[in-house]
Amino acid sequence: MHAIQKFPSVNIEALPNGLFRLEDESSLDGIQAIDLHPAQVQVLAAMVGFSLPDKTRAALARMSRRLHALHKQALELEGQLTTCVVDQDIHVAPELTAAEFIAFGLAELVEDLEAIQAPDLEPMPDAVANPGGQLTLPV
Repeated sequence: MHAIQKFPSVNIEALPNGLFRLEDESSLDGIQAIDLHPAQVQVLAAMVGFSLPDKTRAALARMSRRLHALHKQALELEGQLTTCVVDQDIHVAPELTAAEFIAFGLAELVEDLEAIQAPDLEPMPDAVANPGGQLTLPV
């Protein structure tokens, strides 16, 4: 893959040998360039918070799905217990309160997992999605 991403003053080029070249064309001394190994790019990404490994992302997605399912079941249980209390006058108020707390707690966990998986950088509201083949950050 031989691609060049252009930013103001810096171009990033994926070289055929697997390195990445950063070129600064704005220098008074001419073009300044540095070649980075993918491991160096990975370390740099980790330094700015972009180091979520695939296995971590997959595990978070599984946990998120499971918590969503548990939250849905807790809400259904809460509804059934409400029916028992209101319509059938069965004394299950403590169980209903417990189900409400469980549903609330699961909803909080779902929100926390979604926040963990959200990107650190938010796109600019006026930015075009992928202008001219430029780099687009995941959202």
